[in-house]
Amino acid sequence: MTETFTNIVCETSFQAFSKEEWNRLVPEDSMFQEWEFLSTLESSGCIGKSGDWEIRILSYRETGVLLGVLPFYKRKDSYGEYIFDFQWADAFHRAGIPYYPKYSSAVPFTPVTGSRILVSPELNAEKFSEIQKSLLDALVSKGEEESVSSVHILFCKEEELKSGKSSGFVPRITHQYHWFNKDFQSFEDYLGTLVKDRRKTIRQERKKIANLPIRIETLVGDSIRPEHADIFYSFYNDTHSRKWGQAYLNRQFFHTIFEVMKHRIHLVLASDESGNPIGGSFNFYRGDYLFGRYWGALSHVPNLHFECCYYQLIEFAIQNKMKRVEAGAQGEHKFLRGYEAVPMYSMHYIYNQSGQKAIYNYLEKEILMEEANIKEYNHHSPIKSLRNGDGNDN
Repeated sequence: MTETFTNIVCETSFQAFSKEEWNRLVPEDSMFQEWEFLSTLESSGCIGKSGDWEIRILSYRETGVLLGVLPFYKRKDSYGEYIFDFQWADAFHRAGIPYYPKYSSAVPFTPVTGSRILVSPELNAEKFSEIQKSLLDALVSKGEEESVSSVHILFCKEEELKSGKSSGFVPRITHQYHWFNKDFQSFEDYLGTLVKDRRKTIRQERKKIANLPIRIETLVGDSIRPEHADIFYSFYNDTHSRKWGQAYLNRQFFHTIFEVMKHRIHLVLASDESGNPIGGSFNFYRGDYLFGRYWGALSHVPNLHFECCYYQLIEFAIQNKMKRVEAGAQGEHKFLRGYEAVPMYSMHYIYNQSGQKAIYNYLEKEILMEEANIKEYNHHSPIKSLRNGDGNDN
């Protein structure tokens, strides 16, 4: 850092911070930025000081008190980010310009919105914004020092875009599908907001599962046992080996996270009539927010995915009066089951002037297209209230 950023230090490990001082900065809706989650990724070797997710953390202190942090990573590729820039990398390559390494501020392997610039909530608005901008400016300066091609802040909050713009970042919009609790008192209340054919389909799907010799249970807190780490790792590993190739997370990550974040974990476990686990979903929750993360099954059972990944989570959210369920990337199945299309925000800084002009022009057009797409998706939603007057199907 130059002397302009005398309060800011760049660390290379989450172990440089205490759990207490770090978590004091994390908002309720940004639980994947909690120290336990990030430090477990590091201690298990999923990310680290070398390799593809090299840890960098800008920290802002005054009189020894941690007031802000901005974790980011030096990357050699773009896998595990879910805001796709492969075409940008290809264009740089064809122009003879290196695109990697680059910087990415994101939660590794986790396409979930949250604060990317963590600042003490005890500060007044002016000081909060000042620290936020100082960290962003330091990030740009650090990238210039290390000769990266670009800086990407992914799945950030919309309110962070303003600070990003003042530091030279350009916004991008993509979309996901989220479920919102409209003060439902029961699962039937939620079904009542959907058009008739979707209500019928969902009831049929749940009935087919209920008629099978399968036990489905929700596990939280002390009902989660150490052996569940191996069970859900086997689900996760099987899914990745069949669909997506190499898994990002390892067995050690599962064992550690089941120890240090048991108070945040929500499991849906399906077992056959002999009590053998056959599938389930591994989720996290904090306060008003439930985040669907990993799904897997050791044998194919029709509709089990929908039950474990959507309906059980919706029921849990209703019972616990949670505001929102997020289920990550992709979306057709979610959309058909009452999840709404919502914008996802990111912001980008390109150092190369030619590349900057081309990408920034593209993003300006893409934003208009995505805004129109989100509006159009919701216009055809099975949620009657989103259909602009077309929801008269009882």
